[in-house]
Amino acid sequence: MAPERLEPFRQALVDLRRRIRDGELGPGARVTAKEVAQDLRLSPTPVREALSRLAGEGLLEERRGDGFFVPELSAADIAVLYRLSEQLLLIAQAEARDGRAHEAQPDDDPIRAVERLFFGWAAEASSRVIVEAYRTVAIRLAPVRRHEVELIDDLAQEADRLQALASSTARDERAAAIETFHRRRVALAERLARRLSPPNPDAVA
Repeated sequence: MAPERLEPFRQALVDLRRRIRDGELGPGARVTAKEVAQDLRLSPTPVREALSRLAGEGLLEERRGDGFFVPELSAADIAVLYRLSEQLLLIAQAEARDGRAHEAQPDDDPIRAVERLFFGWAAEASSRVIVEAYRTVAIRLAPVRRHEVELIDDLAQEADRLQALASSTARDERAAAIETFHRRRVALAERLARRLSPPNPDAVA
């Protein structure tokens, strides 16, 4: 049986979130309803609605007269996003019901493995507010996280250490691991921002 096709607004929303998360739409990229509608073979109307929704979530910014753009992230923005991710995960752990634990899922990509793990940990609190807030922060951080491999040489070992805590209900151990993970990245915010920024063609060599 063929999978049910998403209704147009939801289809556009899911696709745009994926493009931002995967870096297909990088910081500073302009996003037009016409081009997205053509790519997805949709009417521009539901695409415009999806763009407005994403602007409301902070994943896009609307510039009057110019359209929608993926926000550019400064070092300060990146540091704040990592801190938000940390705090949301810590709140989720504090709110999680006893005995509820997310199982690790194997993945050869340590960045993707940790993203999935953390999303599962966020969901343990059974709070839609926490899950939605965490998802937005994680999507905004995803293009930044793709550059971690250039600065952190033990990503695979780090992912293994976190995965070992997946089925554990030892909240203190998890909280310490969450704090360590995020704080080392906050310390790298300046360097991550430089790698994220597109080269300036007008810069003098």
